[in-house]
Amino acid sequence: MSNGLLQTLEKYLPSGSAQYAHDLLWKYGIQLHIKKPRKTKLGDYRPPRPGEPHRISVNNDLNPYSFLITFLHETAHLINFEKNGHKVKPHGGEWKSEFYEVSKPILVDSYLPKDVLTAVSNYVKNPAASSCTSPELVRTLKQYDIRKELHLLVENIQEGAQFYIENRLFERGPKLRSRYRCKEIVTGKWYFVPGLMEVKPKL
Repeated sequence: MSNGLLQTLEKYLPSGSAQYAHDLLWKYGIQLHIKKPRKTKLGDYRPPRPGEPHRISVNNDLNPYSFLITFLHETAHLINFEKNGHKVKPHGGEWKSEFYEVSKPILVDSYLPKDVLTAVSNYVKNPAASSCTSPELVRTLKQYDIRKELHLLVENIQEGAQFYIENRLFERGPKLRSRYRCKEIVTGKWYFVPGLMEVKPKL
């Protein structure tokens, strides 16, 4: 692995953690793709085809802590695949164990702020299929988004206030468990929107 790759990783990862990510890329022969933002996922892992390396992709708009957690999430998939192939569930107990193990080196104060350290430590004890499903982790990581002043979580929008999902204008309604009943202004249709969805408030 080149110094150029290490320098690239330093642009996306928390200070001090790039070398660890670099070592994982070298150890497992990972081809890393830093992608433009995707609506449906933060990253993914693809097993190697004959003669090709393992491939991991991570979205380029993530803050450093989200980027690191996503990278380790996908690396755990790789390790789980190498050990167990397709015989186990993608996010079963084997993957959870690998994710915990590969995350342990970053659970130190020098890599993560106190609030992120606490949220990540709690999350890796029993991780879900996506970090987006952990309310504590999502709320903590969102505080470090560069564009946070332009976006809010639906749960932070006042009832009756309007917001955009892409170019569609909605009005926030009442909460029903973890979702909110929201009306699309143009069509008048009602939708159930997750409270942890990031939206743009109408100014």
